[in-house]
Amino acid sequence: MYFSRMRNVLLFIFFCISTLCAQDSLEVSALPLDTAVSLKAETFIGVDSYNNFYYVKDRALYKKSKDKTIQFSDLRLGAISTVDLLNPLLITVFYAETNTAVILDNTLNEITRVNFNAIENFRNVSHARTASDRRLWIFNTDLQRLELFDYQNNRVDSNFTPQPDIAVELASDFNTCWVLTENNLYHYNQYGSLLEKLPATSLANIAVLDESLFGIQDKKLYIRTKQSASWQEIKNLPQDTKAFYLKAGNLYLYRSEKISTYTLKLPKS
Repeated sequence: MYFSRMRNVLLFIFFCISTLCAQDSLEVSALPLDTAVSLKAETFIGVDSYNNFYYVKDRALYKKSKDKTIQFSDLRLGAISTVDLLNPLLITVFYAETNTAVILDNTLNEITRVNFNAIENFRNVSHARTASDRRLWIFNTDLQRLELFDYQNNRVDSNFTPQPDIAVELASDFNTCWVLTENNLYHYNQYGSLLEKLPATSLANIAVLDESLFGIQDKKLYIRTKQSASWQEIKNLPQDTKAFYLKAGNLYLYRSEKISTYTLKLPKS
């Protein structure tokens, strides 16, 4: 009886350890290598639901499909700082050099542009990302804070608490935004509330998918899920990742002038 109980206890402990170990890494299964797509780009941006590829080259944004390639450029605005495909019908192209955001439709035609130098209550902006309801997440360097900016009405909808240091990078979905600085990583909701504050990491190219945060360090891809307090390397991936994009459970890696597609299996809640 005693040995039977001990056996059950040991089996239970083994099960718990196995479960914890399984959560330390993610299973990523690669699609066939012949799905790799050649692409010569300065910056790989991402992929939409119709498998169109977006990239930046020679100060222009390109959209490449099987049949054709279209582009948007305005050399007067300088180099493109970031492109946000969160909503492919309202693409946010930001030019930090000229303090301007341009909103494009899915054919890369301009819908509107926001010149932060010309609006009322002028502000210097270092980063701009897509938010909900024709708004932008912007980082105001004059006040050292994140803002939710309504570009239809040229007004700030939500004010956030000023930060002691400037933003290095933003990662967002429609309703929340992560602000990476040299010292901290801040997580806000659209109402201006600070949800979380973490020590800064050396990760870059941060992105959000299903409330999980991703980033690159030393050309390796890492994840921080909402269930985990630590960053974990995603296993079974090439070790020379240059850029990545996440869409509908697929992971697109840009490396060696090729885009490879992987199926990403996130841990269950």
